[in-house]
Amino acid sequence: MAYLFKKVNYFMKYNFIPILISVLLGFTLISFSSSTLEIIITPRFNNKSILETDWYVTPTKDSIQFTKIKFYLTNFKLISNNGEIKVLENSSYLIDIFKPETLKFSLKLPHFNNNDKLYFELGVNNRMNTTGAHSGALDPSNGMYWSWQSGYINFKIEGVSPSCMTRKNKFQFHIGGYQNPHNTLRNFTINLNKQNLELNLNLEKFFEFTKLSNENQVLIPGSNADQLATVFYNAFSVF
Repeated sequence: MAYLFKKVNYFMKYNFIPILISVLLGFTLISFSSSTLEIIITPRFNNKSILETDWYVTPTKDSIQFTKIKFYLTNFKLISNNGEIKVLENSSYLIDIFKPETLKFSLKLPHFNNNDKLYFELGVNNRMNTTGAHSGALDPSNGMYWSWQSGYINFKIEGVSPSCMTRKNKFQFHIGGYQNPHNTLRNFTINLNKQNLELNLNLEKFFEFTKLSNENQVLIPGSNADQLATVFYNAFSVF
């Protein structure tokens, strides 16, 4: 019996820790490996939820109320640690801040591991702008398409403000354009380390350098649209 206990103690001393590490590693791979990745979009303005009925104050002291906030997330790709790229087909999503059902969606992914990367685009790229009519999220009937020449509108921000000396005090930012030198497409590459990705939109940042009494409409591709595309891109943070 003493001999048996000695053997057990020897086994526990020299084998338990490696076995425990292997088990923990196994659980780590399971927790970060899935066929589904959930994308959650949280829009905020100064840490408050964005509602159609509410008023907000911009960093430049304009009072505003939003009537439309829409944008495209498209062209999702999984990039593995070894550099292999897997394109996710039919991965175009039109996000409408005032339609809660669009603020969460799931991606069907191949097997993925901790620190694989997810690539996706904010807007609609050149290829999709030049390959004819599309359906689903990219259907022109969604109101996010100018024409074959100007292409898709990557994002729309509309609302009202007493600062705007316009008809009904409206402001309108329709930002698009896929041709250089003013290509308004932007992209994200994010490390995957869990089974959901939280994309926060801090919309007050879009108005940090915009005084609505001076600039309240951008409706065509060009340098202004290009600059605002970067400002909008920088309003996002990922968790």
